[in-house]
Amino acid sequence: MNLLMKTKIEVLNYIEDVGVGSAPIIILATLFSGMIVSNEIAWHMQKALGDYSLIPGFTAQFIFRELGIAVPALLLISKAGASISATVSNMKISEQFEAMKIFGLSARTYVFFPIWIATQISLILLTLMSLISTLMCAALVAVLFYGFTWGEYFNAVREFLHFSDLALAMVKAWVFGALFPLIAIYSGYNCDSSAEGVGRAATSSVVQGTIVTIVLDFIITFVFTA
Repeated sequence: MNLLMKTKIEVLNYIEDVGVGSAPIIILATLFSGMIVSNEIAWHMQKALGDYSLIPGFTAQFIFRELGIAVPALLLISKAGASISATVSNMKISEQFEAMKIFGLSARTYVFFPIWIATQISLILLTLMSLISTLMCAALVAVLFYGFTWGEYFNAVREFLHFSDLALAMVKAWVFGALFPLIAIYSGYNCDSSAEGVGRAATSSVVQGTIVTIVLDFIITFVFTA
């Protein structure tokens, strides 16, 4: 089996593990997030303006700029980041990387690169799913409780959402998906050779990945809005 085919298989395996395995919890979380944000914005609109007409626009923009991106990213960091770090740590402790060197194989090519690519693809796809599910639940709340029809809601959304909002979401998903697996791999590869070291590496990767994601979220949003 040639190198390209082997890499493709590893990427698909990691997509199944990282992306497909994380989809149910991310969809569940974003469904409730959509309900929450719709209710919260409705409450603020009523208090500030005494009018519900701007609920679709404000809700959609918040979902596409923050909520629908941050929720899947942070959940994936917590689930996949710890898993990646623990996997790499165990491979190091069991000297699998040394064995690969003996056989002339590169850990970067056969292990690290497939993880890195698969995580980016997974987070982009999960973010798209998150945006759709969150917006649909927000619309459902507006239709059931605030007097909108489906047509009225999505016509109003079209007035507020632009291609730049989707572009912002995809850029954030790609950046987050590219950086946090690097943090997880680094933490796992540099762990102490003990069971406690594996646990510390997994915890460190989640904490560092979360902090980096939040900081980058601010920077990217600032650049786009500026």
